[in-house]
Amino acid sequence: MISKPCEITIRIEKLQALDRRLAPYHQVHPEVTTELSNRMAGYRGEKSLDFHLSMLPDKKYYIFHGLRLLYRNYFFQLDNFLLCSAFGLNLEVKNMGGELHFEKKFNQMVQTKKDSSARKTNPVLQARLQAIKLKKWLKEHNCLDIPIYYLFVNSNSKTLIISEPGNEHITQHICNSEFLIEKIAQIETNNKTDLLDPKELRKIKRLLLNNHTPENPDILQHFNLTPKDIPTGVHCPGCSFLPMKYFRGSWNCPNCKLKSKTAHYQAVHDYFLLIKPSITNAEFRHFLHIDSIHIAQKLLFSMNLPYTGKFKDRVYHSPALWKE
Repeated sequence: MISKPCEITIRIEKLQALDRRLAPYHQVHPEVTTELSNRMAGYRGEKSLDFHLSMLPDKKYYIFHGLRLLYRNYFFQLDNFLLCSAFGLNLEVKNMGGELHFEKKFNQMVQTKKDSSARKTNPVLQARLQAIKLKKWLKEHNCLDIPIYYLFVNSNSKTLIISEPGNEHITQHICNSEFLIEKIAQIETNNKTDLLDPKELRKIKRLLLNNHTPENPDILQHFNLTPKDIPTGVHCPGCSFLPMKYFRGSWNCPNCKLKSKTAHYQAVHDYFLLIKPSITNAEFRHFLHIDSIHIAQKLLFSMNLPYTGKFKDRVYHSPALWKE
């Protein structure tokens, strides 16, 4: 049972908005595109795991994607966590290409792509650490003790994984995604005793979901930017030209001549992601290049955004972050 689905994170959404807004020649743009590319590769890797996880008995497992929990003033994140009555399983999922060499002496991983090699954080040790943190987190929340296993799962089917002899303590926690179901079956074979009854399972499920805290970073601060660095205006949904012009009830693109009545939706979404999760009529006019207070009010009203205040003091809020 998918208890928490695999979704695009707020961080990725903010990176996408920043990638849209910054000019290609901006000095920070290469950093933005690199991080966005890496995180999207990770997301695709986790998403591709859904196919394999769908082969598990639906009523036996609770499956959680992207849990982020607070433990002793610090957050830790689980790419995928599987919970059943006999055990829990933490899956550290990567979408890494080339060759992955697990070295015994320094317990490290080296990734080789084409003619270059680089040391990477050992994902097996990452998976182990997150499993340890989760076990302690569950204990602090008065949950019954169950074994928490861990695996590093690489979702890139073309990747070659190489491990030195005598490294079995590491390799037993590694698999490609196509071998995942077999690895889970092996764990099941060694854990046939039910430790959690249905009531305790539901309790842990509620705890995990209620304590999940999505990461919501200040992406401008992360790249040492300010709101003044963000180009304003409405992007053309056809050719991405910036800015479109509002005329006679439509957004008009001077470049490709496309007309749209809803092109401002994306601009407001970008504003919420990059600037702040609320917007006034005056801020809307400035960011979207609208002169008329009444036209701005009409466009804002058409988006059905939650709001506070009345008339000239009204503030519109991002639906995703709005709380009564």
